[in-house]
Amino acid sequence: MKRTYLGEFEEIVLLSVAVLNGRAYGVIIMHEINEQTDRDVRLNQVHAALQRLEEKGMVAYLHQCH
Repeated sequence: MKRTYLGEFEEIVLLSVAVLNGRAYGVIIMHEINEQTDRDVRLNQVHAALQRLEEKGMVAYLHQCH
């Protein structure tokens, strides 16, 4: 079985997704992390982490096109 390692920020994003319980969208995740960790997080960082987590099979990241 291949081991999958998470970086610190990926872990924070994954925990935020779990806490938000179905309301986890990029901007909302960004605000949650900013509030809970007092870190300055940008939306592109959240999206990049979500893409990595999706590649690792840990989240289903829904890409929305307008």
